[in-house]
Amino acid sequence: MSRASFDESRINPADWRDRFPTYLRDLPNIGLVGAKRISADRRLVSMGEFIIHPKGCHSLGQGLSADAFRFPEEVDAIAGGVVAIDRKTWDEIGGLDESLGELALVDLSLRVRQLGKRCLCVPDVIVTDTTPLPTQSEYDVEFERRWGFDRRSADLDTVRQRYAGTGLLWNQRWWGAALPFEKYDQRPALHWKSYAEVEPFRQRADHLVKIIRSLTPAGLAIDLGCGDGLSAHLLAKQGVEVIGLDPESSAIEQARQATAAQTYPGARPRFERISAGPLPLTDAAAQTLFMLDVIEHLPNPTAVLREAARLIQPGGHLIVSTPAWQFGGCSDPTYHVTEYTMPELERQIEAVTAMRIVNRAQITGIYRDIIAIARK
Repeated sequence: MSRASFDESRINPADWRDRFPTYLRDLPNIGLVGAKRISADRRLVSMGEFIIHPKGCHSLGQGLSADAFRFPEEVDAIAGGVVAIDRKTWDEIGGLDESLGELALVDLSLRVRQLGKRCLCVPDVIVTDTTPLPTQSEYDVEFERRWGFDRRSADLDTVRQRYAGTGLLWNQRWWGAALPFEKYDQRPALHWKSYAEVEPFRQRADHLVKIIRSLTPAGLAIDLGCGDGLSAHLLAKQGVEVIGLDPESSAIEQARQATAAQTYPGARPRFERISAGPLPLTDAAAQTLFMLDVIEHLPNPTAVLREAARLIQPGGHLIVSTPAWQFGGCSDPTYHVTEYTMPELERQIEAVTAMRIVNRAQITGIYRDIIAIARK
């Protein structure tokens, strides 16, 4: 809460002032402690914030029951509510810069992090504070000037280069070296087999292709992260010109092999292997670009979404499907970097691409996919 709106009656339990120092004193290297924030109807507003994250800037657990999270959570930042900071750390970073307004606590937290100190949100101090983390702020330009990245959705490659060796790169889940992606070596032609043998999967695939086909009356469709080529094949069967792009050589080889003997009413689908950096196509090359079950695998979605937007012509569409985030679980803990709620997905797409979300959908049943469609 701001100083002007500070109301101690909204904080519980009554001994909250004694609890914060316990964390600062008894746990290693804690510089900043914040309270769990909830709404009056007992929904979770925030269990702390992630700022430098594949999903972009978001509040942990937003919308869950207030009872969620029974243990402290280490986060990038605390953006509101009530916080306590170690006196030595406060003096070392020079205190709160109130010129950043609603982003001042985020800035403070990152400066604590930069020193190598930890930020902790704790469940046993709770404050009723419904102030959301802003999706856009008048202070974003100044924040980016100071930190060198867009607060709403940081390019993690840029952050890694700029802040290597500092405490901002604390979370090994995002900054540690990942094992090689071997999904298509371990599960060859997975999507083709599932389409042939599993009725719910076939219905799901046909539904997604129907959406893409409706948005591509003419022109090129790009299947970014095409995998073994099933979706590109299904679209080409309906006369859509489509090119599939994927960084995995085994996936591209399987796509080419699977489509080699097929016949199509129009152009045969093409498949190309891509590497990090700009995609090998000209600006505004495509009417639609789709990413089906892709974004959850990406260590730096911001860079990929930026390239995707470059390739879409004015009036064209970006279609993204991904498994919905669920508290305490993951669809594929081996290969998924992270999963999204619908608001998180929409927020990141709009922040990175400057495109407008025009439709959204869900696939339920044995699947729990969310689908966001943006127009350029």
